[in-house]
Amino acid sequence: MSALRRALFPFRLARARLAAGGERLALIAVGIVAGAAVLAAVLAGRLVMQDRALAQATARLPADSRVVEVAWFGALGGTWRSLDREVAPELERLTGREPVRAMLYRESQIGGRLVNLRAADGLARWVRLRSGRLPKPCVPSHCEVLRIDGRGPIPSKSTLRLIEVGRATVRPDAPFAAFVAPAGQNGTEMVARAVRYHTPQPSPVVLAEGVDGLSRTSELQTFFRTYAWFLPVGGGDVHPWAIGSFSRSVDRVRAAIGAKSDRFQVTAPTEELAAASSSSRAAARRLLLLGGEGAALLLAFTLLAAVALRRDVGDARRRLVWFGARGWQVELFTFVEAAATAVAATAVGWGAGAGVAAVVAGRAGSPAGEVVSHALLSRGGLTTAVLVALAASFLLYLAVRAPAVQVGTFTLTPLDMAALGAIAIVVVGYARGSVDATELAASGGTGTFLLLVPALVTFAIAVVCARVLAPALRTLGRAGSRGPVALRLAATSLARNPGHAAVAATFLVASLGLALFATTYRSTLLEGQRDEAAYAVPAPYVLTEDLSQLVPVLHGARGLGGTEVLRLSGNVPSSATFTFLGVPARALPHVGGWRDDFSATPLPTLARRLEPSESTALRMTKLPPGHVLTLPVSVRGDDIGIRAIVRSPLGDVEGVSLGATNGARDKLLQAKVPFAHASLVSLDLDLLNSGRKASNAGTGVQASARGKLRLGTLRVDGKAVPRAFAGWRGLDFTLTTDVASSVRPRQPTDGHPLPVLATPAVVAAAGDDRVLPLSIEGEHVTARIVGVVKRFPSIIGDAIVADRETAATTLDTPFPGLGTTDELWVDRLPTPTPELLVQSRAGMLDELRADPLARGALATLAGTALVALALALVGLLLGVVGDLRDERGELFDLEAQGASPATIRTHLRLRALLVAAFGLLGGLVAGAILSALVLSLVTLTASAAQPEPPLRLALDWPLVGAAVAAYAVVAGVLVLWCTRLGGQAPERAAEVAA
Repeated sequence: MSALRRALFPFRLARARLAAGGERLALIAVGIVAGAAVLAAVLAGRLVMQDRALAQATARLPADSRVVEVAWFGALGGTWRSLDREVAPELERLTGREPVRAMLYRESQIGGRLVNLRAADGLARWVRLRSGRLPKPCVPSHCEVLRIDGRGPIPSKSTLRLIEVGRATVRPDAPFAAFVAPAGQNGTEMVARAVRYHTPQPSPVVLAEGVDGLSRTSELQTFFRTYAWFLPVGGGDVHPWAIGSFSRSVDRVRAAIGAKSDRFQVTAPTEELAAASSSSRAAARRLLLLGGEGAALLLAFTLLAAVALRRDVGDARRRLVWFGARGWQVELFTFVEAAATAVAATAVGWGAGAGVAAVVAGRAGSPAGEVVSHALLSRGGLTTAVLVALAASFLLYLAVRAPAVQVGTFTLTPLDMAALGAIAIVVVGYARGSVDATELAASGGTGTFLLLVPALVTFAIAVVCARVLAPALRTLGRAGSRGPVALRLAATSLARNPGHAAVAATFLVASLGLALFATTYRSTLLEGQRDEAAYAVPAPYVLTEDLSQLVPVLHGARGLGGTEVLRLSGNVPSSATFTFLGVPARALPHVGGWRDDFSATPLPTLARRLEPSESTALRMTKLPPGHVLTLPVSVRGDDIGIRAIVRSPLGDVEGVSLGATNGARDKLLQAKVPFAHASLVSLDLDLLNSGRKASNAGTGVQASARGKLRLGTLRVDGKAVPRAFAGWRGLDFTLTTDVASSVRPRQPTDGHPLPVLATPAVVAAAGDDRVLPLSIEGEHVTARIVGVVKRFPSIIGDAIVADRETAATTLDTPFPGLGTTDELWVDRLPTPTPELLVQSRAGMLDELRADPLARGALATLAGTALVALALALVGLLLGVVGDLRDERGELFDLEAQGASPATIRTHLRLRALLVAAFGLLGGLVAGAILSALVLSLVTLTASAAQPEPPLRLALDWPLVGAAVAAYAVVAGVLVLWCTRLGGQAPERAAEVAA
């Protein structure tokens, strides 16, 4: 019993001290609570964001890719009802929902006619009527059907009457959409026309209501059919923590159904969900580290604040030794007191974080209970909480127990050594190249060192500020020797015995530095979202061709105006690929998304270099309105074919054959004009098969044609076209197969390289004269570089930018139609354009802001800033209270020497305000240093992706100014309240304040 009492004595003593003087540990406990709460909230918030990201990724999958599907193939060997009884219960166990049923017969001949016959249950939910009504349930004798696609009569005979009652399309979100509708025929008629352009007309595709009725039709008993059961997997049906169990459940269903028949095939989006979960997990890990940085720094505050207990704990240890306590009891008492504080504070913080997480999960649409249990109450979450408590316990123990190290006349404390270690880690990281955003991206989100650099730097700055505090106060005391007595007393007393003041000042530097860093980084990410949206969509609206409808841009955007843009792809001789962009030079200074750091030359200057001195529009011959184009020609020599290249006002180019000479010396050629208001671009001379044969460098014979061509008066519906062939009516020609020959007007771009702006990789491929050959869509173009840009809005990768009109003429001259406008940038969109794809800058920005990981990162930074700022105020409050308690003896001496209560009160307030001002200045310095490192430390977007364009430091001055003003006001109020004496003795006032 004696040994047991000796062992329990340190525990009883620690409990008594904590019960009697808990305020001594309040500052430390607040730091641990805040750190644990932030870490817990981030752990759970990370899971919420991952869950929302997975839900969005699942919802973006095609409808047929996010279903669990069971299919049965065959003609004989199974009835629908027996198969359904085997499959449906197994699928219902996955999500608790009943599967959707469908079936199809291969293209079949019934009554001598082909038909694609399908059926599904619950058509009202899955189809969109275009005409008619919904069919009634199918029965074996007759079936009402909807026509989904195809033309021609629907077969019907006495044993199977198919009755068409309407036309419909299958909704894109129908789980069986791809199953019942042929590829390319599930949507609009535009899609069907595009698919059928070069294919035979498909047979009718019809859809009946009810799988059971159609399956029992006697006419179709021997026909090959496919039964299918679909279980849609919606966004939020499968959570990140359930991916593994979902895959195992699918495997069990596959095994159970496969054991019943080898004709079953089970497919599920397990790989797609696992890939989406893995991607969101990697991005969410960055969110964890982003919040973990703040939690680590808040726990570091605990180490800073614990130094204030060294004297108190040292006194208690000496008293214990004086009364006969043994060494192991003293050490055990010290550790138990530290551990009790750390464990209790960690538990409170963990609970607070769980409460915040539950609220966040509920608002986000995730199951709050499951999020908290899997993030915080799981084995991993509880292990993290235990590790936080242990780390805080040992930090407290070492802070109050480790002795200072004497180096000559300089005292090196544990904090100094920790600060030097932090600086060494950062320096080594820079030397090894670890402090780089690419390191974070390459490590898949596990670059812990990279994201801990701000915490290490802030910690080192805080320790340096603590070292600078005393000399700065002594300097202030000497500088103010002729100032107010209260100011000299405050500065001198603080310099001689910093005590709690030094700890509070260090605390404030770290807190405010982190708050400013988090605020700056958040504003940088917000500005990055705006830049990214403007860069991706350089105008309020960008209209492009919808390849599923094949409607040219200028046709689908009639009357909208805007800026016409040409976008093509190409490469240079070095094989570097680029995007070619033709934008009107006059519109370049107004392109959205441009930033000054994209080029050393201002954009207006670059625009002037591209703008031609005179019009470079394509020179064409305008044709009068009409339908028939006629051209008399006279040919001496070999026969040739002649084609007219005509262009519409909207840029459509079409070649129409005027015919061939066919041995006639004089012939009238004619063709139909394809456009109401057309212009003649050129006449192409085609080599006919009857041309002469010539040697082809020993590799064979090559067709060629020679002769003289004379052109007559060009007419449209009998009306002469003036000056149609001015200057080139008589032509000598030699045609071969390797060179395209045409008759056209001289263009303003002939013989001149195309002026372009280029990115550095393209510039490197040019010669000293900055002229280089380009291959644009496979065609050769000579360009001259007149400006260098690092990047250009709307282009990811290397770019070449030219004046649109000059580029269009350069391309259309040898390759008519290549320079046709394929984008339109408009400021307003007053009417819908359903035939075109529309990108909206506002929509892009909303999409970026709605990304769950982006929202989580921004919320984490905002929360970290608020916690750090609040913690700074709490630290100031407790620091002032501790200073009053420690200095009560000195205050009594001042009163005994005749100092008035007003002088003592002013003295106290100046001491506190000096500490607050020093902490604010140091915090601003720390925040400025960290903010300068934002771009080099974490240059990732809010959604944890590589930014395009790169992030640029952005400081929200109004917000920072408001935060500094709020801190100054609240700090002043706290100091005034804590240092009021109210006519009481200083020692009594100190007790009341404490």
